[in-house]
Amino acid sequence: MSIQNNTGYRPLTEWIRTSRGFLRMIALVEVVFFLFVFYSPSAMAVADTIEESQTAPVIEGKTDEEKLSKTLQAIKENITTTKATVDARMVEESDLLADVLNFFGLSELQTESTDQLLGLNEQLAVLNETALANFAQIEAQLIAKGLPEIILQRHQAMVNQYQTDYQQLQSLIQQSIDAGSLQDQQAAVAALHEFLQQRQFKRSHQPFDPNKLPFGTPDAEKTRKPIVDGDDLSQLIHGDNDKTYFADSILNGILDALVSPAYAEEPTAADLAETLDIEITADMRQLAESLNNNPAEIYAWVHNNIHFIPSYGSIQGSRMTLETQRGNAIDTASLLIALLRAAGIPARYVYGSVEVPADKAMNWVGGVETAGAAQQLLGQGGIPNVARVQGGQVTHIRLEHTWVEAWVDFEPSRGINNIQGDSWVPMDASFKQYDYSTGMNLQQNVPFDAQALVDAITVGTTINEAEGWVQNLPQQAAEDQFSQYQQQLETFINNQNPAATVGDVLGLQQVKIIPARPLSAGLPYKKISTQQTFPEVPDNLRHKFKYQLATQNFGYPGSPIISFIEPTVKLAGKKLALSFKPASADDEAIINSYLPEPDPVTGDIDPAQLPNSLPGYLINLTAEFTLEGTVIQSAGAGFMGGELHETLALWSPASGWDQAVNNPTAGEYRAIGLDLQGVSPEQAAQLQTQAEATKAILESGDEVQFATLTKHEVVGDLLYGTIFSYLALNDVQDKLAALSSGIVQYRLPSFGIFSTRLSTQYWFGLPRNVSFSGLGMDVDHYTYQAVDKRGDRAAWVNYNLMTGARASAMEHLVPEQMFSTVENPAQGISAVKALAIASAEGQRIWTIDQNNLNTALAAINLDADIENEIRSAVNAGKVATTHDTPVAFAGSTVTGYLLIDPATGAGAYKISGGANGAWLFIAVVAFLIAMIIFNLLTRNIQGLFFSLTAYFGFVNRVEDILNSDLSPSQVQIEVERAMAAAVIGSVGGSALSTLAGNDPRIHSLRWLLRAFFAGWNAVWFNY
Repeated sequence: MSIQNNTGYRPLTEWIRTSRGFLRMIALVEVVFFLFVFYSPSAMAVADTIEESQTAPVIEGKTDEEKLSKTLQAIKENITTTKATVDARMVEESDLLADVLNFFGLSELQTESTDQLLGLNEQLAVLNETALANFAQIEAQLIAKGLPEIILQRHQAMVNQYQTDYQQLQSLIQQSIDAGSLQDQQAAVAALHEFLQQRQFKRSHQPFDPNKLPFGTPDAEKTRKPIVDGDDLSQLIHGDNDKTYFADSILNGILDALVSPAYAEEPTAADLAETLDIEITADMRQLAESLNNNPAEIYAWVHNNIHFIPSYGSIQGSRMTLETQRGNAIDTASLLIALLRAAGIPARYVYGSVEVPADKAMNWVGGVETAGAAQQLLGQGGIPNVARVQGGQVTHIRLEHTWVEAWVDFEPSRGINNIQGDSWVPMDASFKQYDYSTGMNLQQNVPFDAQALVDAITVGTTINEAEGWVQNLPQQAAEDQFSQYQQQLETFINNQNPAATVGDVLGLQQVKIIPARPLSAGLPYKKISTQQTFPEVPDNLRHKFKYQLATQNFGYPGSPIISFIEPTVKLAGKKLALSFKPASADDEAIINSYLPEPDPVTGDIDPAQLPNSLPGYLINLTAEFTLEGTVIQSAGAGFMGGELHETLALWSPASGWDQAVNNPTAGEYRAIGLDLQGVSPEQAAQLQTQAEATKAILESGDEVQFATLTKHEVVGDLLYGTIFSYLALNDVQDKLAALSSGIVQYRLPSFGIFSTRLSTQYWFGLPRNVSFSGLGMDVDHYTYQAVDKRGDRAAWVNYNLMTGARASAMEHLVPEQMFSTVENPAQGISAVKALAIASAEGQRIWTIDQNNLNTALAAINLDADIENEIRSAVNAGKVATTHDTPVAFAGSTVTGYLLIDPATGAGAYKISGGANGAWLFIAVVAFLIAMIIFNLLTRNIQGLFFSLTAYFGFVNRVEDILNSDLSPSQVQIEVERAMAAAVIGSVGGSALSTLAGNDPRIHSLRWLLRAFFAGWNAVWFNY
């Protein structure tokens, strides 16, 4: 293929290299080009439904209540636009002459057209008559069912408030229509705008800060340098200047030089105690006993079996570190101390600044090839560090670090025969060296035809460099290229070694094993500053998680009704959730009154008689925040369907609070998943055990046992299992992608939510009808450390882009896998899937930066909140990717858009409403979960039996997910299946290097094609 220009034809590769405009666009629309494979081959089936929905009227709804809500919102949007137009005209046209003419009633400033407002108001008048009739019908039903007087009072209050607001709205609309001049219209429209802005008619758009993107790595440059002053170090750790905690560095140097490291003080009871970080479990005692309760053997075991993560502060504690067999310096110290104390050996933490030779530091943090890359990883993890330079070369890295001192029998056997402790001996089981293997050389043995792929994806594609969009991407042609290359890889790997593991193909990182040997009097590096010792981790060194919930008034949150802050070590491997229950017996009676009576013979409920919605304004709810199913805090949350203000945050000792704000709806069940440094296999096993116990109760047919089930055991475990699976699968895929891309990567504390979703029709801010609309995933904080081994910044940015795009796709793929059956496949939507649907539809896919912002916003037709968010992000230096118009999906319309930092690859992958995540629309699941919640709330045992029987298939699916990619012993089995797919990314990306040499302009295109490979990975293994 070749491209025509003014001088004739030239090769495509030359055109790509010299076409900066093409590369500018391609840098961020690449995600759209490949992610169709995440849901292929159903893309065209989804696209087939789009034309019908696009011909629907502007104001539509399944019920009159929904139409009324949408009509009010349309009026609000119309007035917002009209006000902006009128205000702009007043600025442009109101000069001194116009003011004089206006004084004499001769103003030439004509009013803005109100035809659309008039038409909307006419529709509203018809819907208002229906609403009033419906209110009267509801009142009659409430009286007929004999409900308490307080319920009738709530209903009347709603009717009165609605009528008052409606009449005020009509008065303000009429003033805007009747205005005789532009000046009068400006005042009338301003009053109407203010009235409407104070009232809610749709779910709020989630707030967004373009400078706090949810997917990416921390900024290593913001990490401070290590402290060397003793007073400052004491202040950091303990929050005071208590000098009893430390000895000066001179004394440390003297002690290190001595044969015996004995200190003056002897151990106390605190040096043998359990703490929040040091859990001395039965497993700990058993392991210590298997190591003969010997300090030398215990130290060697922890050194040899726990992989180091270069992060800062207490994150997960001894129990989770043992389960995952990885941890940072403090967590590894917690495990070592737990095992020592389990053996009856006093032990404590030591904190100070040390200097590590640069080559050893590079090996220690993950096998990077430059000292700068090592510092990047340390800094991203929050570890204070600074390079020490001699002769123009980095020779050492100084950092703050934690190790252990144990009171052992040092003389004469140096801990080998531990009879009577006599000295504090330093031990650092987190500091170690690794052996790295490189694996197969697939780049040479299975070369990838990058030029063929470039040709395939450019044939038939329309590229408008001037405006910044692409159209008509050839999806099938690219997929054919991947399929061919997949077969080549499989054939080669099977011929070389049919039993090859991922380590055989991509390489391994293995600890250099040390034997149980006499303990050393010193450390394997130099201490250069004052040290601190403590028997328990100080609060200032602990990571924390915060959850707060508040009610709202005119969109502004009040004081928190729930406020939960705990160290992450306390929450490691635990289930957190927000749920709701009727606030009183009267509220429970309302729900019961809307549920059909069970069949008197079979006890079953006829699904056709279930209500589609509930009157939220009649039902007060209580919010409950739970830990492992136990209510920790509860508070009144107002009416069902009302919007709340939710804050989730993680606190790091290195960088402080990093928080996300959401607006959940009262009545939703929200399962909160924490991934601190990688998920635990024991947690997966526990979830599976719980699922099996629930299944056994369901299959028993015992109504007494049914009555013991709670929403947390049924709905909660299902939802939590979904977010847990999402985090676990991404941990595995992040590692595979890193191995195949020459990246060193570690998980940092992250969180996400998987929840039921309610749809509310708001009438002047009051929740009229509340219905179940599906399930949603919102991952607000997905953070990790990552660096290219060679320190290549472009490769690091590309990895971040690829990781964010794949993590976004997984937000719809994991729920689809969790909730699909053969008979009823689930369909999820995420940001990248919405973009892919739009691309398959033939829509233009826009790459928007500051150069084409105005052009793009004038061309696209998206929700005003989305366009404003895009404008804000682009003005803040980010690049947006989106499509022309919303796409139809499962009876709704959805917009997908990406907001990316081009300097780092960090991003937000968003869908309509502003959430970072995905919605799962599936009628069967929505029906089942709604029934379960209703029946649990009302203690309807017969109804519960009916709904849970239908639920069997979904519980079985949860078990399937929980059995994969979760424990270290199982990872290799599943990883072998993903081995070739991971290799595709590596080989494909490397092959592209030969396409353009070291030309920096081609980096974006290289990553585009790498992204294709990552997409194929997801399809191949049905992730």
